[in-house]
Amino acid sequence: MKQYCRYCCHLVTGNGIWCDEQEREISESAAKSLNNCHSFAYNPMDAFDSDHEYSPREPKMKQCDGQIELFQEDK
Repeated sequence: MKQYCRYCCHLVTGNGIWCDEQEREISESAAKSLNNCHSFAYNPMDAFDSDHEYSPREPKMKQCDGQIELFQEDK
């Protein structure tokens, strides 16, 4: 799962954007971008939009059934 501050339990929004775990203010662009925070605690609700919930993308298939490969290995 990709980590975004906006889906972390420690993020507080309102009069600013504050991380309770790291005890520092962060920018909106940093909260909405991908990170590798060690104190990430998943929360399915979006901190910026109360109606939106996290919905991961479905992995794409590498090769569709019946599709011809461009480069075939000789056996």
